[in-house]
This record gives sequence, structure tokens and C-alpha cells, in this order.
Amino acid sequence: MASETSGEPGEAGLIPPAPVGRVERIVAIDVLRGFALLGILVANITLFDLDGFDAVEQSFDDLVIGSAGAPFMVVLLIFVLNKMMAVFSMLFGAGVLLVTERIEARGESAFGVHYVRNVLLAGIGLAHSALWFGDVLLIYGLSALFLYPLRRLAARTLLVAGTAVWLFAACVGDPVAEYVVRAPAMMLVGMGLYRLGVINAGRDAAWYRMATRRSFAIGLPLCSVAWVFVEDQEDLALLVNNLGVPFMALGYVCLVMWVCAEGRLPRVQARLAAVGQMALTNYLMQTVLGMLSIGALNHLRGERVTAFWMMLATFTIWATQLAWSAPWLRVFRFGPAEWAWRSATYRKVQRFRA
Repeated sequence: MASETSGEPGEAGLIPPAPVGRVERIVAIDVLRGFALLGILVANITLFDLDGFDAVEQSFDDLVIGSAGAPFMVVLLIFVLNKMMAVFSMLFGAGVLLVTERIEARGESAFGVHYVRNVLLAGIGLAHSALWFGDVLLIYGLSALFLYPLRRLAARTLLVAGTAVWLFAACVGDPVAEYVVRAPAMMLVGMGLYRLGVINAGRDAAWYRMATRRSFAIGLPLCSVAWVFVEDQEDLALLVNNLGVPFMALGYVCLVMWVCAEGRLPRVQARLAAVGQMALTNYLMQTVLGMLSIGALNHLRGERVTAFWMMLATFTIWATQLAWSAPWLRVFRFGPAEWAWRSATYRKVQRFRA
């Protein structure tokens, strides 16, 4: 959730008082963030009515019931599960470098901004986790505290370290430990991709086309094989799936950057960019709308909803966020959550209206 923040020197040189303006945003990053955020909902929608990680395995078993169950699980496991969150984590890692480099380019220290904004993000995540167990903001905020000293590492070092940590997480076998470790792993990869100009629209369309094809050529077979094992050997299926996740995530990154580089689907890009620019607000909104909609459907049906109803809820929330984000940003500079977060970070109420 970062392609933002910079400003003028603040008190004691720690906290500059104003974030980066719209003209300084890398629009392709916002498009990618919006794409990933909508994709994350496909996985999260299956968890909004659960009490904790212990119920996740049974949740997946239940979803196969019904005519839409098997196709939904195919899409979820092969194309979504852990992939979109990996993209989101890559973006967060890239955002750490984007924010700190812009501040340091002005001869200022980014230390204060980095730590204040991420402690605040962890606080938002702590509150959000009280509402829903699947929160990632707390993990993101805490992970970012350890990323700052690593920001000057070379791209190859970041990529190797991130991949190694991801593979370790994939082999742990404990879902909670894996959930905690894989986010910082992909943040390191995102930092490496930023250094290489991959995740920040620094390559040409031909390069992104090549990288998209090669990434999916590795990731898709691995994640497809995982589907074969999912019924009889679920642990093996999840392991194989996780091995394919970095390749699938890189494929999504390069695919979106390819579309942006060629200027295709400009209206879709604009809608996704608006969703991505308000990622914090829209992420929190997904939880509220998801819990309300799935909870209401469970109550009305007298039993847990099937995959069909979860798909319907997903499409409805997608439509809502794609419809409201762009008009909001024509009137206001930030989403409500972004405005509050930035105002607290810079210890100054930010101008809200555009």
C-alpha cells in the first residue's frame, strides 16, 4: 500500500510534513495494487465467516459442495491462493524503497517517516485483527520495521534472501507460521524487483511480455499439479502450490505492467488505479462488506453459504469498489483511511479535498 509519501524537512529533521503529490505517483503501481487487492478478496471471501486458522481446512472442504464448488476451488488454488497476497507484499516492499528514496533524494532522513507510518499501520492492523483473524496489516507494519536497514542491499541479494525465506515458509507446515513469514519474504522480493525496475514500470513492453510468458510457463504447471493432489494429499498440494507462487506472482506483476506499457484498456486501468490508490480504505471495506454479506447469507440460509454465493458476494464488492473509488478521488485527495493515516504520520491534518 505504498507509492506515496515525501515532503519537506520537519521538526528535528525526522518527519516531513507533507506526502508526495499526485503528479509523483507511478500510476502503473496503483493499477497493479488495485488488481491485487481485488484478487485478494477471492481468497478472503472464503474466510470472513470463520473464527480462526483452525477452521480454514474444513472451510475448503465445504466449498467443494455444490455445482460451483469445484470450479471455484480450481480458480482459487491455481490462480489466487497466496498469489495475490504475494503481489501485494511485493508492492509493499517496493513501496518501502520508493518512499525512503524520494525522501533521501532531498538530503533528508527517511527514518522518522518510515518507522512512524509503519507503527501506525501495525496499530491499524491490530484493531482490524480484532474484527477478523485474517488481517495482514499488523504483519506488514511489523515486518516493515526490519526492512529499513536492508534497503541498500543489492537487487540480487534481496531476491535470493526473499526466495529463501519463502521456501523456508513453504516447508514449515504450520499455517500460522507460514502466514507470518511469507509476507516479509515477498517484501524482500518486491524490493529486489524495484531495484531492477520491474515492479515500477521501468522496463519496456517487449520485456514485460517475455517475462510474463516465462513466469507463467513455470508457475502454472506447478500450481496445476497442486490441484491434482489437493483431494488426497492436501499438505503436498499446498507445498507444490507455494513453490509456484513466486512465479505466478511475478507473472501477474509483469502482465499488468505489460498492459500498462502498451496503454491497453485505459478505462479499466483508471478504475483499478483508483482502487489501488485507496488500497487501505478498500482493504478495510472488503472486510466489513464481506463479513456483513456472508454473515447475512449464512443467517438467511440457516447454513454456511456455498461457493456460488461467495462468488456473487465477491463480484458485488468488486463492482462497488470499482464504481466508487474513481468518483471519490475526483472530490478528495485520499481515501478516508489514507487521510487519517497520513495525517497521523506527519502530525498535521492533511488537506482532504482535491
